[in-house]
Amino acid sequence: MLTKLFALAYVGTSILTATPNVLFSQEASPVFEQANLRFERYFFEEADEPAYIIRDTKGKAVPEAEALNQIALDQYTEVTLTGQNGYDFWKIEVDGKEYFIDHDDLTTDPKEIDALLAQKKQEEEEASRWKGPVLSASAGTNQGPSGKETYYNLPMEGVVATMRAMGNNDEYWVREDGVKMLGDYVMVAAHLGLRPRGSIVETSLGKGIVCDTGGFAHGNPTQLDIATAW
Repeated sequence: MLTKLFALAYVGTSILTATPNVLFSQEASPVFEQANLRFERYFFEEADEPAYIIRDTKGKAVPEAEALNQIALDQYTEVTLTGQNGYDFWKIEVDGKEYFIDHDDLTTDPKEIDALLAQKKQEEEEASRWKGPVLSASAGTNQGPSGKETYYNLPMEGVVATMRAMGNNDEYWVREDGVKMLGDYVMVAAHLGLRPRGSIVETSLGKGIVCDTGGFAHGNPTQLDIATAW
């Protein structure tokens, strides 16, 4: 009988001794870890620098993927980066209000935006490029995107001076193919009543700018006379 009592006492002592190890286990709860990680998303290293949206995105009220969108931000929009951390959503300010966006949707490097804008411009130029016949010295005339095209080769000092007086300070230069340019535009003469100086028009040789006029305009008001070195 005494032997059984000692045995029960030993077992009871062992159970009581082991219980604290079960109740105060050092293993972290998965639920606690998840909550802790989510809590850390709300802490940011302070920042105050301009940033730029590199693709259309949405700003949220809290740094959570499931949060409701609060503002639509277009590509190239400038914002202020006010907080960053090691998580997906960073803090920005737009018109005095605070939002959170995916940090992959913005950059603090203006050169990256310049590269994107240059790529966009190139794509737009390629999309709008004339696919039909092109004016040349041998052809003499051409039916381009804006109508009949001819060319002329005269000194351009007076024409450039007129454009300067209007406020255009773009560089005057001659393209490799002999087309006279003002900045990025082909110099053309047109009917000034229909297309005033400074108007941008489509030509078979690229986008043109109206800088001049001529007697041809009376007979054909839609004709363009393109300035060349031919």
